[in-house]
Amino acid sequence: MLQPADIQRNAVEIARKNFGKENVLRVEVYPWVDSDGDNTWRVLIVVDPKIVDTISGDVVLNNIIELHNWLAEKGEDRMPFLQYATEEELAQSDDPES
Repeated sequence: MLQPADIQRNAVEIARKNFGKENVLRVEVYPWVDSDGDNTWRVLIVVDPKIVDTISGDVVLNNIIELHNWLAEKGEDRMPFLQYATEEELAQSDDPES
């Protein structure tokens, strides 16, 4: 069974390939439960804010497909739930005043 650190290493590699090495600041992976109550993986990809307006849907889709395919190759049946954010967006979401 894959561990979060295993998935994190590969998710970083895939994201850097798709978004550019310098544009992926970090990736966090957590076990998660989706809205249907199924176990999944939450994959948070933190990107440089300078690329936010230039990220295409195709690049995001490729990133999702590549991570999903890698997980399937490793025998993981849980679907990844990917989220993308900048550090600023994460800081705002943690702000109780917002």
